Amino acid sequence: MLKKQRGGKRVNAGRKPEGDAALEATIIARVTADQKKVFQEKGGGKWLRQTLTTAKSLTKELAIGITAVHPYSKISVPFFEYSVQAGFPSPAESYKETIDFNELLVDNEPATFVLRVSGQSMIDAGLSEDDLIVVDRSRSPKNGDIVVMQIDNDYTVKRFVRTASGFYLKAENSTGQYPDIYPQEGQEWQLFGVVNFVIKSVSGKVAA
Repeated sequence: MLKKQRGGKRVNAGRKPEGDAALEATIIARVTADQKKVFQEKGGGKWLRQTLTTAKSLTKELAIGITAVHPYSKISVPFFEYSVQAGFPSPAESYKETIDFNELLVDNEPATFVLRVSGQSMIDAGLSEDDLIVVDRSRSPKNGDIVVMQIDNDYTVKRFVRTASGFYLKAENSTGQYPDIYPQEGQEWQLFGVVNFVIKSVSGKVAA
């Protein structure tokens, strides 16, 4: 009588391939307790794989002048709890905490890029020549968001306006020199990302 064998490697056992590539590599990293908590809350290994895949795909075929954000350094500066009065000055209050600009400006690191504004078509929205805009490529635009759109081989920043029949890009310059942009037949439109922040200098210095 033949005995049923136990043990050994079962067919199709082990970790399954994900997408087109098998999960055959392992990453080991020491992190803080807070970082581990974030990792778990984001979805663990699945979130990490998606993040790495996104980072690889977003860095391909980017236009000249578009800079990816890699916030590897951490610089904390004093953050005052109270708002600054634009009228009569008041005595300075002791700061309550510190703030890191990476944490303030970057929601999704692999999908965050910085572009420089050219032209005055969005000056009424606070975007002037040579301002820097922080763009998140992982966001889907909502009606009224400011977006960067690639139209054929050119990039433009405008207000995204959704209508009953579609959408268009609205310029915001009261001089009327800059027309709104509507999709035309034969054009290729591709959303680059949604503008989260604008960085401007008020001292006359141009941001690097």
